[in-house]
Formats: sequence, C-alpha cells, structure tokens
Amino acid sequence: MIDLSKEINSILKDYADDVEKTLLKVEDEVAEEAIDKLKKTSPQKTRGKKKGHYAKSWKVDKKAKQRYAQTIIHNKDYQLTHLLENGHDIVRNGQVVGHAAAQPHIKPVEEWVKKEMVERTEKEL
Repeated sequence: MIDLSKEINSILKDYADDVEKTLLKVEDEVAEEAIDKLKKTSPQKTRGKKKGHYAKSWKVDKKAKQRYAQTIIHNKDYQLTHLLENGHDIVRNGQVVGHAAAQPHIKPVEEWVKKEMVERTEKEL
C-alpha cells in the first residue's frame, strides 16, 4: 500500500530541487549579463593610466549559504560607485567649488535584473 503523504512529499521535494536548480541557473545568466551592461554603461575615465578602470572593475561574487546561493555584483572601486551614481560636491581647500552631476548607471541595470529574474524564472518553470 502506498503512503500518500510520503508520495506527495517526494513529489514536492523533487519540484523544490528543480526550482532551486532553475533559480541558480537563471541567477548566474542574469548576473553575467548585468556585468556586461554595467561595463558598457559605466562612466569612462578618458585620461591617465587608469583609463576605463572603473568600468572594467565590475565583478560577480557567489557566496554559498546553507541551501541557497547569494550572488553579489560589485565594483572594486565601491566608494566611487555612490559618488558617480548620486553626484557629489567638489571641494577644494575646504570650499565647495562646484557640484559633479549624477551619472546614473547602476539603477537602470538593477531594475532590469529584478524584471529579468522574474521573467526568466517563470519561463523556465
């Protein structure tokens, strides 16, 4: 005689495993595409020996948790990301001499990632 609750639990566990694999796959794909988008849309330094250094510094870190992964997209010049995204005062000798305009390049990619994760996950499942 088949135990109905055991059979249902087995089916649900298999489904949960499939969902987890799908999420990890979609997460990896979207993260790599997000890095490419950030590299293309990030402000480029046009002079000096560090030409394009900021745009090239985008990376993906994958940190394993107990039953799920956490993917973090970051830039090695993390202090600069906030200044470029939000703008900042230009200070010389303690005096504000101007304001650098914001160059939003992270927020559009963040919004794309949120939308894309949902769409691709629904499509895959």
